[in-house]
Amino acid sequence: MELIILDIDGCISPEESVPWDLDCFAELARLSRAASAGHGSLPPFTLCTGRPQPYVEVLMKMLDIRMPAICENGAVIYTLHDNCSRYGPGVTQEKIEGLRAVRSFVEHEILAGHPELVYQFGKEAQLSVFSNQPEVFPAVRDKIEAFVAERGGPDMSITLSHYYLNISLTGVDKGSSLEALLDELGVDKAHTAGVGDTEGDLPLRDAVGFFACPANATPAIRAVADYVSPFPNIRGVLDILARPGLGKTPAA
Repeated sequence: MELIILDIDGCISPEESVPWDLDCFAELARLSRAASAGHGSLPPFTLCTGRPQPYVEVLMKMLDIRMPAICENGAVIYTLHDNCSRYGPGVTQEKIEGLRAVRSFVEHEILAGHPELVYQFGKEAQLSVFSNQPEVFPAVRDKIEAFVAERGGPDMSITLSHYYLNISLTGVDKGSSLEALLDELGVDKAHTAGVGDTEGDLPLRDAVGFFACPANATPAIRAVADYVSPFPNIRGVLDILARPGLGKTPAA
């Protein structure tokens, strides 16, 4: 393997707003830092998440991740060494303006009628809404899709995770950005491993050679995983990283 790609929520951290498992995170940081420095048996790690760039930046510093990271479900690519953010493939100014119209609709129409929903600040090219009552998401999704259809685009992809409703630009996802990134890095898909837990990670699964998930993954993800850990969240990630076959590609 030449690169390991990790989702954050539901993998490195729990989806719920609870304290992280600090001991397990310290072990992940030890493994990641060693991999970035070229020590140990694992290749470098990077992150591929729906979280916004500032959140990802903090984790990259803690884990010493030196490879580019994918934020906002593929809409933003960030590099730590030069503190540079750029849009992922498929993101255009016209699409951004359309997404801003959807944000205005969500803020003024959706949130007003659903006090259980919370808009997630900090994103530039994707929208996310949180709720600890995710059973309301299907009805909310229908309203947003009707607004987009009436407005005439751009096309949006609306996916659900355990506690988030994510509104992305169609054709802009974790897989498309990862494929572009691997091409830039000269890394073969067959030499990559990915870890995810919800439907938003399905494009990630298609873009890597080996895909695994923790025990808390959704049925759709478990069905396509090469390996399902018996442990949830970060304990599952550590279990996955200990699997045979995830070691560095031997030097020629």
